Amino acid sequence: MRPSGESGEAVAMDGGGRVDFSEPERDAEASVPRGCMAAQATGTKASVPGGPVDVEAGSTEASVPEADPIASATGQVDVPCGVPEADPIASASRECHAKLGVEAYLPGGEWRDDAGGAVFVHERLRSEFEAPRSAWGRLGRAPDDEPDLVAVQALGLEHVLFLDLETGGFSSSPVFLAGTMHWNGSDFVLRQYFARHYGEERTLLRAVAEAARRFAFLVTFNGKSYDAPFLRDRARVHGVPLLLPGRHLDLLHLARRRWRRKLANCRLQTLELYVCRRRRSGDVRSEEVPGLYHDFVRRGDPYRLIPVFHHNLLDVITMHELLTALCSGREPRRLRGWEEVEEWDAEHLRH
Repeated sequence: MRPSGESGEAVAMDGGGRVDFSEPERDAEASVPRGCMAAQATGTKASVPGGPVDVEAGSTEASVPEADPIASATGQVDVPCGVPEADPIASASRECHAKLGVEAYLPGGEWRDDAGGAVFVHERLRSEFEAPRSAWGRLGRAPDDEPDLVAVQALGLEHVLFLDLETGGFSSSPVFLAGTMHWNGSDFVLRQYFARHYGEERTLLRAVAEAARRFAFLVTFNGKSYDAPFLRDRARVHGVPLLLPGRHLDLLHLARRRWRRKLANCRLQTLELYVCRRRRSGDVRSEEVPGLYHDFVRRGDPYRLIPVFHHNLLDVITMHELLTALCSGREPRRLRGWEEVEEWDAEHLRH
């Protein structure tokens, strides 16, 4: 399901950019795009370069024909003694993933600018993978001693942009994924701007700059120390004009003022557990994220990168949960057992 636009339709987005939603070409009898293989251990034949390979039922090993002895004798094939031949099914599967790209796994399209640049946009509605709640669009009465919370509550969530970045690690590394979320009056719209290679970072920054122009408040977690300065530095490197919302609500600072004497720390996932009553499973660790992206750029295989998108989505959704808790006066509670905690499995976000 797409919040806007159908397959193959170009959709105008905030500012000057356009998103072109398109689907990869698929065979009528297969669930993978044409030209790629769906390997099955069902006694059928899987098509791989060089001809079909027999796969026995109940087995994941393929019976591969031996090398031509004449070709081997003439030196046309050089297979070192004791080194097994490459698994053609695994090789074809990796080649298939590389050809597909993230577009085959995630709904979305391309954001394009007037200069011809493009960046992939994964777009979802929050209600697609989480049961909607009537209170999503409302904030409780904010404490009088927190003027930024009071201002957000008075303006309403329509004026708030939640933002979380995934970067290459060091200050000189690129921003490769920018996750945003905003309230459209009936649901939360999540957009993830993704640079498929290092050369798309400039377009990603332009897309984020266009998206941010419509909002009065920026909401982040540790964004005053990390996300906002990092984004400005990368925009300066690429010569991209960037004007973030005039007011910035950093939830880490608010959480520390409210809960630092009640919790061992105020890390995001600690707050998820004791304030939001959620626990992640199947999530990728933050320290693994840069390496997964650099590996994707080198190899082109998107499969191991997909959990990074889920990790980023969970981060921005948690920001809204924390903002709601801070405005409502909700306090962390001691856990009596894991049955009190909602299991937040990133796996279901893949569908």
